[in-house]
Amino acid sequence: MLGSTARFFRSLLTLAAALFVIWAFVTVAVREMHRLWISDNRTEIVVMHWSGEGGQEEDQIVEDALRQFEHENPTLRVRRINPGDAGSFYTKLQTMMASGDPPDVFYVGSERLPAFVSLGLLAPLDEFLKQDAKLNVRDRIDLETFFPATVKAFQYGDEQSGQGPLYGIPKDFTTVGFYWNKDLFARAGLAPPSQNWTWDEFIADARAIGKLPECTGAEFVTWPAMIRAYLMTEGLDVKGATFDDLTTSSPEVFAALDRLRAWRHDEHGALTSGKSKIASGSSVFLSGKVGLAGPFGRWVVPSYRKIPPRNQGGFEWDFAPLPHGKVDSNIVLTVSWSISNQSKHPQEAWSLVRFLSGEPTQRALARLGLAIPTIRSAAHSDSFNDPNQLPENDAGFLTAADHARIVDWPTNPQFEALLGSRLDQGLKTGDLPLTDAITNFQRDWRVESQSPLRSVALPAMPWTALGWIALITSLAGLAIWILILRRKNIPKHQRAEERAGYLLASPWLVGFALFMAFPIVMSLALAFARWKGVSPLSSADFVGTANFKQLLEFDQRFRTSMAVTAYYAILAVPAGQILALLAALLMNARVRGIHLFRAAWYLPSVLAGVGVAVLWRWIFDSDGGLMNAALQPLLTPLGLTAPEWFGQDAAKWGAPAFALMSLWFVGGTMIVFLAGLQQIPIELYEAAAIDGSGRLRQFWSITLPMLSPIILFNAIMAIIASFQVFTQAFVMTGGEPGDLTRFYVLYLYNQGFEFYEMGYASAMAWILLLIVLALTVIVLRTSNRWVHTEGQKS
Repeated sequence: MLGSTARFFRSLLTLAAALFVIWAFVTVAVREMHRLWISDNRTEIVVMHWSGEGGQEEDQIVEDALRQFEHENPTLRVRRINPGDAGSFYTKLQTMMASGDPPDVFYVGSERLPAFVSLGLLAPLDEFLKQDAKLNVRDRIDLETFFPATVKAFQYGDEQSGQGPLYGIPKDFTTVGFYWNKDLFARAGLAPPSQNWTWDEFIADARAIGKLPECTGAEFVTWPAMIRAYLMTEGLDVKGATFDDLTTSSPEVFAALDRLRAWRHDEHGALTSGKSKIASGSSVFLSGKVGLAGPFGRWVVPSYRKIPPRNQGGFEWDFAPLPHGKVDSNIVLTVSWSISNQSKHPQEAWSLVRFLSGEPTQRALARLGLAIPTIRSAAHSDSFNDPNQLPENDAGFLTAADHARIVDWPTNPQFEALLGSRLDQGLKTGDLPLTDAITNFQRDWRVESQSPLRSVALPAMPWTALGWIALITSLAGLAIWILILRRKNIPKHQRAEERAGYLLASPWLVGFALFMAFPIVMSLALAFARWKGVSPLSSADFVGTANFKQLLEFDQRFRTSMAVTAYYAILAVPAGQILALLAALLMNARVRGIHLFRAAWYLPSVLAGVGVAVLWRWIFDSDGGLMNAALQPLLTPLGLTAPEWFGQDAAKWGAPAFALMSLWFVGGTMIVFLAGLQQIPIELYEAAAIDGSGRLRQFWSITLPMLSPIILFNAIMAIIASFQVFTQAFVMTGGEPGDLTRFYVLYLYNQGFEFYEMGYASAMAWILLLIVLALTVIVLRTSNRWVHTEGQKS
C-alpha cells in the first residue's frame, strides 16, 4: 500500500515537472512568435543610453522623447535599453557589439571616441549632415549653433582629435571647476572666488580654511583628465606632438606636478590627505568640512542640490571656474549620440539622432542640472541658467566654455589608466617619489605602445581551419568513446540501464558542450589572437605566442598583480583554514542553542559581496575607520601609528587587509569542517581518554588525522578561491594605489572589459588555470604524507 502511494506521488510530481517545462517553452515560443509575426510592421530602431546621476528623471525624459519621436514618425518603433550607470553601459555595449547586434543609436563619451573609431564601430555623420542641408532650418542640425569645442570633441582623423570626420552629435557637456562652501569661506574671512581667480588665490584660500578646527581646505581629485586640465592652465600637457612624445619629465611639467604634490602634503591642511577614505571625490564636499571640491563638472549638481540650507543643518555653496595659471584655460567633457557602423537602418537612426539632439530634448535634460546643453540658445535659456536653482554661478560654466579645450586621448585606452595609476602614487598617496612615479608611467607606456601586439600587419585568425580541427577532434573523441562503450562486456540489462542513464544526463551533457566546453575551447584559441571584444570574431588577428610573451616578459602590471595575489593567498589560505577549524570545534559543542550560533557563523558567507565590500571599506578607512580606531590606542605606547591600509602603506598592508576581510567568509568552510567532525567515531576519543590522552593529544592524534581528507578538500578550494578575488578589490580600491591592490582577476577584467583586449585577457585566464592546476597537483602529490583515510593508521 505504501509502495503504491509513493509511486503515485512520484508520478504526480514527474507529471507536474514535465508540464511546467512544457509551459515554459510554450510561453517563450508564443512570445517570440508574437514579436516576429503578429507585431506591427514598423521598422525598429534600438537606442541605448545610461542614466547615472540623473536616475529615473533622466530615464523618463529620454523615454518621453522617444515616444514623441514615434508619434511624429509612425513608421518607426524605438526599443530602448538602459543598463544603468556608465560602467554597466559600456560592458553591455561591448557584449552587443561583439555579438554583431549592436544598438543603432547609443551614447559615446568623448574619451572613448578614438578607440571606437579606430575599431570601425562608429558611422561617420558628415554625409547625413550634407543631406540635411536641404531641410528647413528648424528640422536640421546646425552645428554652427553648438559650442565649437563640443563638436571638435567628436571629430577624429589621422589619429588626432578635433579634426577629420564627425562621429557623434554632442548632446550635452560640462566645463570643470571647484564647488566652494560659502559658510567656511565666511568663517575664514575670505572673499568669494572670482570668475578670474588664480592658483595662488586657490591655495591661499585652501590654507586659510585648513586652519579652521576640523576642516580641510580642498579636495583636489587627481583623475587623469583633471591633471591634464590643471597642466593646461599652465600652458603644459603630458604629451608633446603625439602620445609617443611624453613631456611628463620636462622641468616645467615636473615643477607644476610637484607643486600639486606639495599642496596635498601641506602641513596647513590645504588639500585632503589622500588616505584611504570611505568618502572620496565629490562626496567629501557633502560633509560640510571641506572648503573646496573639484575639479568637477556639472554632474555633481543633482547630489549637491540635496544639501539642506544653513537653517536646517546644512550649508550654502556655489561654483567657481577652474583657476588659471599662465593661461586662462578649461576643458570640455561631453557625450554624444552616435550611430553604429553596423546599423541596418542608418537613415532612420540618423532621424532619431537628429531628434534627440534637438533643442527641446536638450532643454528638458538641462533642467536636471547634470550638464550643459551643447546648443548655445538652450544653454543661455532658463532651462539651464535657472535663477531659482543652485548653483548661482551658472555663468561660470558658460564663460569657461568659450575658451575650453578638448581632452584628447590615444586609441589605446591604457594610456589614461596608466597615467592615473602611476601619478596617484606620486601626487596623492605619496608612497613613491614623484620622479619615480613619472619614470614608471613613461616606462609602462613605452612598453605598451611598443608591444608587438600593437603591430598593424598581422595575419587573420584562421577560423575556418580551427573550426575543422575542432570538428574532427570532437568526432574522433566521440567515436573513441562509443567504441570503448561497445567493447564493454556487460549484460544486456545493464547496457540498457547505461543507455537510460546517458539519455537522462543528455540535457546536461549538451548544455556543458554548448555553454562550457565551447567557450573554454574558444578562449584557448583567443589566447593566441588579438581580438578587441567589441568587433566580430572575424576581425581577430593571429599573434601566436605574443600575448604570453608580452605578459611574462614585459607587462609590469601583470607581475604586480601576481605578486599581490600570491601575497594575499599566503596570508588568507592558512589563516582562513585555521579560523574555520577552530570555529568548527567550537560549534561542535553540545550546548543549548548551538544551531543558532552555527547559523550566525555561516550567514556572512552568503551575504551580497558588494554590500560587504562597502562595509569593510569603511572599516579600513584610515581617518575614521573602526580598525584604526581600535589599533591606534594599542600602537601609541609603542611609538607606532596605524597603517594607511589602501593609501601610502598599501604595498605592505593592502593584501593583509583583504586577507583579514576574507575571514568574514569562513562560515562555508566551517560547515564542511563541522560535518567532518561529526563523522569521527566517539569511541576513538573514549579509548584515547582511557589510555590517559589529554585533549591536545586527542586533537593531534585523532581529530586532525580523521579530518585530513576534509582539510585537503578545503585547502584546495581555498587556494583556488584566493586566485579569484575580484568583487572586493573592484569595489573597495579598484586596484589602486598604483596597482598595489590590483589582484590577478581584477587585472584580467581590466584588460578584457576596459581596454578591449579580449585575446590578452584570454591568455591571462589560461595562465591562471595553469597556476591553479600546478598548485593543486602539488598539494595532491604531497597529500599522501599527511592525508589519512579510514583504512590507514593515524
